[in-house]
Amino acid sequence: MLSRVLRALWGDMSSKEIKKFSLLACIITIILGNYWMLRVMKNPIFHDLVGMEFQPYAKMTSIIVVAFVILIYSKLVDVFEKHTLFYLFCSIYAVLFFFLGFATSHAEMFSLQESSALYPYFTWIPGKFIGWLTYFSFESSSLLIILFWAFVASVTKAESAKKGYALIVMCIQIGTICGPAVVTNFSPKVGAPVLVAFGGVLVLIVPFLVKLYMVAVPSEDAEEHNESEVAKKKPKTGFFEGLRLIATNPYVMGILVVSVVYEIIATILEFQMNMIAKDYFLSRDAFAVFQGKYGMSVNAISLIFALLGTSFFMRKFGLRFCLIVYPTVIAIVLFVLLGINFSGATNPQIMWALFGSMVAVKGLSYALNNPTKEVMYIPTTKDIRYKAKGWIESFGGRSSKGIGATITASFAKNLPALLFVGTVISLGVVGVWLVVANMLGKKFNKLQETNTIVE
Repeated sequence: MLSRVLRALWGDMSSKEIKKFSLLACIITIILGNYWMLRVMKNPIFHDLVGMEFQPYAKMTSIIVVAFVILIYSKLVDVFEKHTLFYLFCSIYAVLFFFLGFATSHAEMFSLQESSALYPYFTWIPGKFIGWLTYFSFESSSLLIILFWAFVASVTKAESAKKGYALIVMCIQIGTICGPAVVTNFSPKVGAPVLVAFGGVLVLIVPFLVKLYMVAVPSEDAEEHNESEVAKKKPKTGFFEGLRLIATNPYVMGILVVSVVYEIIATILEFQMNMIAKDYFLSRDAFAVFQGKYGMSVNAISLIFALLGTSFFMRKFGLRFCLIVYPTVIAIVLFVLLGINFSGATNPQIMWALFGSMVAVKGLSYALNNPTKEVMYIPTTKDIRYKAKGWIESFGGRSSKGIGATITASFAKNLPALLFVGTVISLGVVGVWLVVANMLGKKFNKLQETNTIVE
């Protein structure tokens, strides 16, 4: 019965494919459910310990932090097998989340006292250090998501991915709804620090699921097939190989654009929403509940679309169509917001309009754009899937957020101006995005027709 339902929704998957993608879905459901639980607490914790007005600077600084993490990741890709990386990074983040759970509830213990000899050298850092560390830790934990999708691309072929990725995305949304729901229901009762520590427990579950997958699912040799297409054996590459591949390969550069440019737009819209919300919801826990409802709404939309639309659009209209439709929807959302701005709406009305806009932008990103651009990595080599992808998803994504944060920082004290200027800039970004998405879709179709691997 389950097999018949799954095949009706996502195509004619074999029993082996159902088992494979179901296990993979369990892994990413835990990872992303935990990520969203921590994510919706990120801004309330940062606002409580530092101040929301400094958030654009935290986004810009996170570019440097994430770049350092990616340098380490790029080196470890050459040293360890792909599944071993899960064991390593999950252990590190589990320890970090346990520590932050304690530290965020005892922030004064980790603050320099005025009598300290080091105190004068750190007075330029606003707020409490733990607030900054928590923000950067939650931001960099997206590395686990990157690692997962690189792992999936290395063991999956394109035709199988068109069916199975939609199943993964559907299951993801269950976890990403549950994560914010935990914050919404339990943050007022137990407090955010306890939930941060609980995030460490969830991360520790992932290595056991990865081990189960390695035992239960035979290798599909997708990676070995791709690598065999490369004529000569390449030596191990260094820290910056991912950056070189992005800069020198138009196909990889195209993936960069469709993967991260929406973050510029999302950062501008989300900052406006949060600046109004922090004054509307006065306590940290009330702000966290609002963020939890936001996360639940985003992922509920993603779940509905993933269940009924992702696989259908991929199979019926192709990858090129899916790449183009997302920026088109964002353009429509931006024009609606521009109309609301000129209508003289109040701040609470603008906040809820931004709430709805972000639900649409983020929801379709996770349900349609993300699985579509993940398929783009399949006709590529290991270095592109792991190293270039790592730079794109972490450093590239944070750089886009940094660009958006630069804009928001410039207009942080003039939200009406930010809404107008930010919308105009965002529409320009969408125009470039549409051109690149169209070209990338054509290139992918050609690669599939000629059975070519991008090196």
